[in-house]
Amino acid sequence: MREQVAENRFFRNLIGMDAIDSLPTLAQALLISLLFAGLTVAGLYMVRRRVEPEAVKADHDVAGFTFGVIGAFYGVVLAFVIVAVWQRFERANDQVQAESLAVSNLYNLAQGLDEPTRREMRTELRSYTSNVLSTEWKEMAEGRFSPDQTPVQRIWNIILRAKPASAQEQVFLDKSIDQLTQLSDLRRLRYVYYSADLPSVIWIVIYVGCVFTLGFSYFFVTRRFGQQALMCGTFAALIGLTILAISELATPYQGAVVVSNQAFKVLAGSMGLPVPGGLPANGHF
Repeated sequence: MREQVAENRFFRNLIGMDAIDSLPTLAQALLISLLFAGLTVAGLYMVRRRVEPEAVKADHDVAGFTFGVIGAFYGVVLAFVIVAVWQRFERANDQVQAESLAVSNLYNLAQGLDEPTRREMRTELRSYTSNVLSTEWKEMAEGRFSPDQTPVQRIWNIILRAKPASAQEQVFLDKSIDQLTQLSDLRRLRYVYYSADLPSVIWIVIYVGCVFTLGFSYFFVTRRFGQQALMCGTFAALIGLTILAISELATPYQGAVVVSNQAFKVLAGSMGLPVPGGLPANGHF
């Protein structure tokens, strides 16, 4: 898994994502647009200096057909990928909310258990929530989160030691086991969404397709270089923005666009814990 995370960071760094992660989304979009447009216009300038415009104009018909095929193929690939990563980002967000709900349900179910189980469970659940907000979220953002099941295992140990004294308490214990099973699964899924990225072959197709598509735009010539530079630069900026969006959505816990931890913040507030960054007005759980 660590090798996969390192590989993911390599592909993000191809467009300098790690260097601009701390910047606002608008600033990232501006820088990426300028980078793609600048490199494309620079390449166009070099081609125009070495290739006579008349030589290129002679092949406009063939080049136009080929460019249309390549552009259509690349557009379909980008559309498919961005939809896939957006759906994955939404699933990661849903999993985090479900995880916080499982913790909240366990916290409420503990009310139906006798002491000391009730106190021990609520203490561990507060510790779990605090650890997610203050430690794990930062580790995921920095790419150094590890799949530690110890926090959940401590809650399991409390549940397994419990000895219900009545039928009612047995019902609360059974429901607690169901919720704890769900919490264990959701915690593992959070690590899966954190560590998994697009397959390497998809990133290769994206970057190679970008080079080919932008390169074929050089086979067309306008009367004025400025006009062609503007068209090619705009085209390149749009591709760069699309790749930026894919890169951000492919890593739900890293970058400028990340899964919200608001559900855990609201949960922490309901438990009487300090909330990093505070809660919105009328925040409740």
